[in-house]
Amino acid sequence: MKSREEIISDMCYTYRHDYGLDKDPNDPPWIAGMTPEERKGLYNTMAQIFDNNIAPVMELKNGKSR
Repeated sequence: MKSREEIISDMCYTYRHDYGLDKDPNDPPWIAGMTPEERKGLYNTMAQIFDNNIAPVMELKNGKSR
């Protein structure tokens, strides 16, 4: 089974195909990639979605209670 971090990272790549590409903050907006701050923000958003919506369903499926 994948770890929490692997699942969240996969969610980030699903949402933004350029999640893993580095981008300079001074690059024009049409250049693919994300700055470290943008990447951290997306990861935190996906982590919140995972923790609040996906993890509880996974726990129910595995027979665990909160």
